[in-house]
Amino acid sequence: MPDPQPLEPLVQMDIVKVTAAGPAPEMDVVATEVPVTIMAGDTEIATLMCTPEHLDDLARGFLHTSGLLDRPGDFLGSEVDPAVWAVRVSLATAVDPERLSRRTFTSGCGKGVMFASAAELDARSPLPGGFSLPAARIQELANWFRRYSDLHHATGGVHTVALSVEGREPDLIRDDVGRHNAADKVVGRALHDGIDLSRTVMVTSGRISSEIVHKGRRAGIPILVSLGAPTHQAVLLARDMNLTLIGFARQNRFSIFACPERVA
Repeated sequence: MPDPQPLEPLVQMDIVKVTAAGPAPEMDVVATEVPVTIMAGDTEIATLMCTPEHLDDLARGFLHTSGLLDRPGDFLGSEVDPAVWAVRVSLATAVDPERLSRRTFTSGCGKGVMFASAAELDARSPLPGGFSLPAARIQELANWFRRYSDLHHATGGVHTVALSVEGREPDLIRDDVGRHNAADKVVGRALHDGIDLSRTVMVTSGRISSEIVHKGRRAGIPILVSLGAPTHQAVLLARDMNLTLIGFARQNRFSIFACPERVA
């Protein structure tokens, strides 16, 4: 049996760099991407292309935001097996095989998965109001976020997601080659730590597509902020789910696409 591979988020590789002076051999770093399978007993739940770190958070968050766990407390624990790139989870209740058969492959980076039952439930249950932040604080979060992520600055090949509690500077940040994976890692760690997600803001790099809105709704996060653009389906879903959706968060400006009443 081969020895387990190290779970490193980046690797060095030989490249040829071409400049005006001509080609030259160099060493560079690139983001690691591996297929990680989430297993519950002998049941294969999903295989995700992801950055191989914080895999316990990924499994917990994925199972919750994909609608496969009705209660966060049903996740009893996990064990990462780097020899075969698997996360073996222990659950209080077995996963319904009917839910596993109704999956949708999403537009997220890598291989995103949503389960139809979760999407149908979310559409019928909008988020409550009651949490808001000043516009200036949203801008401060976006400006802070642009300076973060050593892994992104080193490789340019990952997405970053941060979670702000009550609008404070985030101390929960995750990177991954897939934006949906980074979101699941943040949600998984927040569930583990007992954070009240109903009073949080998720800040993310890149495009906000419909699966990110679904994940935010499943987690109960009322405000999503992105440095990039939303898709039209993400905007429609956010409006139906009463989730505040903010895009193009740049220096001194941002655009609110859904539920502006949470921004004071």
